[in-house]
Amino acid sequence: MKNCPKCVNPDEITIKPLQQEQTGCQKIVHETVCVQGTVTITGNVENGDSRSFCVGDPMIGSCPGELVDSCVFTVSQNICVQIPLTFSATASAVSDGLVCNTPEPGPCPGVVEDCTHSIGTFRNDPDFTNQLITDAGGSITLGTGSGLSFVVNTANANDVLNFNVPSPPAPEDPPFAQQYQVLYAQLLAAKLNVLNLQAQGVPICTFATEAIAAADTFLDNSPEGGMSGAPNVQEDLEQFNAGNAPGCPPQCEDDNNNST
Repeated sequence: MKNCPKCVNPDEITIKPLQQEQTGCQKIVHETVCVQGTVTITGNVENGDSRSFCVGDPMIGSCPGELVDSCVFTVSQNICVQIPLTFSATASAVSDGLVCNTPEPGPCPGVVEDCTHSIGTFRNDPDFTNQLITDAGGSITLGTGSGLSFVVNTANANDVLNFNVPSPPAPEDPPFAQQYQVLYAQLLAAKLNVLNLQAQGVPICTFATEAIAAADTFLDNSPEGGMSGAPNVQEDLEQFNAGNAPGCPPQCEDDNNNST
């Protein structure tokens, strides 16, 4: 076999470990400390420009006393030195280790996970459902008001989730009757899931936004008696509610998974 200078030796292949995202809880601690420093004051005397003045009248003759080249004398002055000081301290922390406890399944207690609920959950928990509707202003419109749109409130929400939207607007005759009932229920569940996620500060995934908009448009454009296409429209809503939509939250672990 010929030598291959660019070939990789399988014994020298390095597999890089996956990077793990570290999260934690942040707390604040404090300690009062005494910070000490040494201040040195150095004296400094500088002369400014000197000026000469005549004192009395001129004298005829020599200056009294012994002549010298210069006169030297000492001057002192009390001064107040104002010194601005800034005191601070820098803290650092290192881990001393940890104490292990008993592992348990599921998320940390008190942590609210981003997740969705099925039709069955909203139907079986009317208090939860009605609170979301109340927080939304008292009503949720399936559609935007045209065509076969329907306004849901706390009085009729359970009917919608039980596939009993009145006719009109719901179509009465097969095959559209049952198809639209499922669409109304899935659309209501999707809008309730959005309200619940928004209340937790969770951004809504694009898949859900587009699926809900498509369902609203379908109901707006539906003529009396309905039209074909409802199963295709509600399929994306069901996918979102079931936690299977790409880029969207999973379904809640305690959900009863009853979508019908």
